[in-house]
Amino acid sequence: MVKEFSKKNQNTGKETITRNAKIWLSEEGIVWAVYSTGSEETLEDAEVNLGAVEKVCRGKKYPIFINPGPHKAMSREARLYYVKNSPKYATAIAVLMTSSFAKVLATFLSSLNKTINKGKFSVKFFLSEDKALDWLREFMHQKSN
Repeated sequence: MVKEFSKKNQNTGKETITRNAKIWLSEEGIVWAVYSTGSEETLEDAEVNLGAVEKVCRGKKYPIFINPGPHKAMSREARLYYVKNSPKYATAIAVLMTSSFAKVLATFLSSLNKTINKGKFSVKFFLSEDKALDWLREFMHQKSN
């Protein structure tokens, strides 16, 4: 079950709900990816979720906010898929550190982004949703293509 969202985070009506995430573009221009409780992510899930991101981005790049929630696990193939394909859609990615899994994911994404993507986009990890969103707003006016 995907958590309920506060009014400040309501989407533009172009949301996608996948097996394990809810993905939308907010009115202010930040892509949100919020994962459901206890989800385990496979390569197929990663492909579907990035397909949903592609749908809401409509050919442009946006800052992306990820709340992995109490995620259980993500396959190595899924992690690699995200790292290799996220530069197509992201000007920056903020990950909310909500669990021990999020910390493992953060370390992995950060090191692979530097190695595979040569730092093509910024990735940062936060304990506060508000601080994550403030940081992402710095990337709102970057060239989108």
